[in-house]
Amino acid sequence: MNNSRKKRVVIAWVLLMALMPFFVVKAFHHHEEEHAASCSHADHPRHSPDDCAICHFSLSLFTEAQFVDFHCILTPIPFEQVVHQDEIVYALSYSHHLRAPPTA
Repeated sequence: MNNSRKKRVVIAWVLLMALMPFFVVKAFHHHEEEHAASCSHADHPRHSPDDCAICHFSLSLFTEAQFVDFHCILTPIPFEQVVHQDEIVYALSYSHHLRAPPTA
């Protein structure tokens, strides 16, 4: 075996030993029914499987993102274009031949 193959085998065993306890605990974890439904008390704090961190634990590949709902409401704003007829408009034009000698 060469060095890189030995490293891969060691890393695989380390990952197996690191992740296996989660699955073992989850496989053997269960909730016992302590009381019948008629004998339960309203003030008795029960451990519900719906609130159990072990039951809901999973090593998923991704985290599901929340749906984003975007509503864009555009309010039309009335405006009037202002046109000034009495103004004199000057248009500056520059020569496109910047390397040529100046013209008179």
